[in-house]
Amino acid sequence: MRKIHKQEDAFWETILHEDGLGQSERKITKEEVDALVASGEADLYETVEEILVSEEYKQKRRSEYPYVGEQLDQIFHEGIDAWKETIQAVKDANPKPE
Repeated sequence: MRKIHKQEDAFWETILHEDGLGQSERKITKEEVDALVASGEADLYETVEEILVSEEYKQKRRSEYPYVGEQLDQIFHEGIDAWKETIQAVKDANPKPE
């Protein structure tokens, strides 16, 4: 989902880096904003801070998930249900905001 906010008299798309270590922004037109929001491809926020708060849970989850190798080892030794419990515990501890 694309994230857009208004700052002064301009609209900006905030691009959050996948590694969770930063973001970049690009200016977009009101027409682009209207089309993206209408199509459901983007959410419109009041400020960039609201965007960062809405995505904070992802960074917390990412840091708490076991490494992929450990997850695969758990699946091999304990089964998929044990792995699901481990992942669900991280999700429960870091819920997606409403």
